[in-house]
Order: sequence, then structure tokens, then C-alpha cells
Amino acid sequence: MAADRFRKHPVQTWLTLSGFIVGTASIILVVSLGLTGRGYVMAQIEGVGSRLVWANYRGTVTSGVARATDDFINESDVKAVAARSDLFTGVTGLVTVRGSVSVQSQLRTLTALGAMANYIPVRRNLRILRGRFLDEDDVAQRSRVCVVNRALYEALFANDDSPEKTLRTLGTTFRVIGEFEEPVDTLGRGEVVPETVFIPVTVAWYYLPSRQQLNTLFAEVRDFSEVPVAVRTVEEILRERHRAGSVYQVESMTTVVRLARAISAGLIVVFVLAAAISVIVGGVGIMNILLASVEQRTREIGVRMSVGARRADILGQFLVEALALGMMGSSVGVAVGVGVPALAGWFVPGVTVRVSLLSAGFAFAFSCAVALVFGAVPAYRASTLNPAEAVHHE
Repeated sequence: MAADRFRKHPVQTWLTLSGFIVGTASIILVVSLGLTGRGYVMAQIEGVGSRLVWANYRGTVTSGVARATDDFINESDVKAVAARSDLFTGVTGLVTVRGSVSVQSQLRTLTALGAMANYIPVRRNLRILRGRFLDEDDVAQRSRVCVVNRALYEALFANDDSPEKTLRTLGTTFRVIGEFEEPVDTLGRGEVVPETVFIPVTVAWYYLPSRQQLNTLFAEVRDFSEVPVAVRTVEEILRERHRAGSVYQVESMTTVVRLARAISAGLIVVFVLAAAISVIVGGVGIMNILLASVEQRTREIGVRMSVGARRADILGQFLVEALALGMMGSSVGVAVGVGVPALAGWFVPGVTVRVSLLSAGFAFAFSCAVALVFGAVPAYRASTLNPAEAVHHE
């Protein structure tokens, strides 16, 4: 009987269902946008390192404002922190040396980063585009090799097809073994600038007053929940290994990660509640159409009740009709809500569009529940009609 009514009044039915379609699709789309946005933000944070801890030497109180050479972080500190393998998956060090390079007849300031061979596995902020990164042999043999940033590589070797490329800086010639880029924006926390090259840390030490000196120590923590403990551990190790009064700044992305997660979750909840209003509006539409249906079919209801139909039969008839409307609108809404993000994934290749099947199930169930709740009033009204009065209703 519900299907027959839908067929006879298609325009009225689809206008009633529009609220359910829009509301159900909106819930799924909002969750999908929230998850996609959070995934993008977290990917940016991963570029800096969500489980990364880094330490820098700030000075020694007993030396006044001077920075004592012996108190700089060094290779031995890296090995001491790496010994805590229960807490860290990898530890590496980095030192910065300034030089100059000639680019298209212009002299530019060059940032040469002295790195260890395990820099990329720990730091996770580089993508090798061609060639390779520094390896253990390069570091051990103090090889004059370098890996060049993409912007600088294109400026230097745009018209150079030779297999062997060299770069002159720091008073020597380096053999170019690779090209790299940062896969994500490092939010101002990165070391890389357009004119950047990576060289073996053992070579960079030649240009510093103290051998084995490092500007920054990086340590990747095994589990995100252990980052606060890791920060305290690095601070303790550095203080124990250097003179009293030495100040080391140890930082992590814990606060930023938690804040990003909290904001994204809050926005998703707010937008889902806003989308739920559309479903409720659709429920009001169902109540309206069923109340009109009860008024139009009062005589029919009276005839059914006079030949033996119970109140429960009349109640069930209108509840089924309300549920059928809700399921129809919800099904179309789910199809739209899941289909739009899937299609968007084809047009936005750089972003991973995420669709939550859980949100689709929740939206469908919520819409059906709203349909039943708003259909209960007309159904109850129909079931309480007096058969004798209903039969004589005009």
C-alpha cells in the first residue's frame, strides 16, 4: 500500500524525500571532508615528524653568554641516545655549514647540511628524485659528494645532460650523487632552503672549529604516547654527559599533533550536527505527508477497522509507510554521499580522499530512526480513529 501511494504521488514523495537525501548525504560528506582534511594536516605534521624529538644546544650558564665548544652536542651524544633502543627507533645528527655557489653567474649563499647516513629514515622529510642519498661509505671515507635540492639542481643543471655533475663550494669540488625535495611543507621547522645541499657529516666537520660537533640531534620515538618520556630522557642524557649549567632545548610536535586532532574532531562533530538538522527537516516533511494521508484516507481506515483490522494493524501500516520513505531517501543520500568523494578522488590526485563506511551506516540508521519517530504521530492518530465516525467521514 505504501509503494502504491508513492507511485500515485511521485512529486509529493520526492519533495518529501529531498530533506532525507540532502541530510544523509551531508552527514557522510562532512565526515569525509573532515577525515580528508585531518589526513592532509597530519601528513604535513608527519613531514616535520609527529614522533620526532630534536635537541639543540643553547649555551652554558657558567660561561656567561658564550657558547662553550665542549658543550655542543656531538657524535658521542647521538650514540648514547641511540643506546636507548627501547625508546627510540633511530637517532641521527645534523650540522650546518654556510658557503656560496655560483648560479647563472650570480653568487648565492649556500646551506650545506652535514648529515649521517641514517638521516632520511629518522627525519623522514626528504624524497630522493634521482640518484641516491649519502651512505655509510660516504661518511666513513669522507667522500666529497653531495645531494642537491631540486630548486638548486634545476638552476645549476637545467641544460647539463652529462652523467657526472659537480658543484663547487666551500673551497672544494663535490660530486653530485642525487637530487631531493621535501614532500610536504615542514611548517617552518625544516632545515632545507632552496639553496641546500647535503654532504657527509665527516666532511662538514672540516669546516668547524670542533670535530664531531652537531647543531641538532634528531631521535624518532617508537610510540607517539612515549614522546613526553623521550623528551625528558634526551634532556637527562645530554645534561649528564656535559658540564653543569649547559642548556639544551629539547622539543617535539606533541602539542601540535594533539591540537590538530582535537580541532578536526570538534569540527566534524559540529558539522555532523548541522547536517542532522536537514534530516530532522525531512522527518517533519514525512510527518506532514502522513498527516495529510490520514486525513485523505480516513474513510478507508474506517472500512478496514470495521471488517476486523486491529489498531496495531493500522499503526503498523503507517509506520511501515514512514520507514519506507525514510529508507528510500536514506539510500539515495548514502549513494550520493559515498559517490561524490569517490569521484572527487579522480579529480584531486594529490589528496587522499577518505570515505567512512561507519558514517554511511550511521547516517542511514539515523535517517530511518527519524522517519519512524516523526511517523509515529500520524500512525497513532490513524489507529485511534473511531471506526463508525471514520466510515461516515467525507
